[in-house]
Amino acid sequence: MPRYHELIDLARERKLPVDATGGSIATVTNYGTFGLEWATPIPLPEQTLVLGMGAGRREPHWDVAKQQFVPVMEFMLTLSFDHRVLDGGAAGRLLQRVASLMQTPEKL
Repeated sequence: MPRYHELIDLARERKLPVDATGGSIATVTNYGTFGLEWATPIPLPEQTLVLGMGAGRREPHWDVAKQQFVPVMEFMLTLSFDHRVLDGGAAGRLLQRVASLMQTPEKL
């Protein structure tokens, strides 16, 4: 784990060596840190897909058990992918699974 923590520190300092950033097929981007709720991230040339996360916002949702609206934190997820590698059905299932896991983080 020491190398892992070293890479995290270097990334936070924006000093990652070039050889430490390659070899991935996917990435996650959080454009929500800029207050954006929705965006269309583009995968890097060597990557197949990029999952984007937007800014969270409180929305009212009906709670059947309580018979009232309760505030729920929501955010938008986007998935951009290379259609030559992944078809829409597989991409949709992946996005659905990620969304499901985000609703129940204890399953992560």
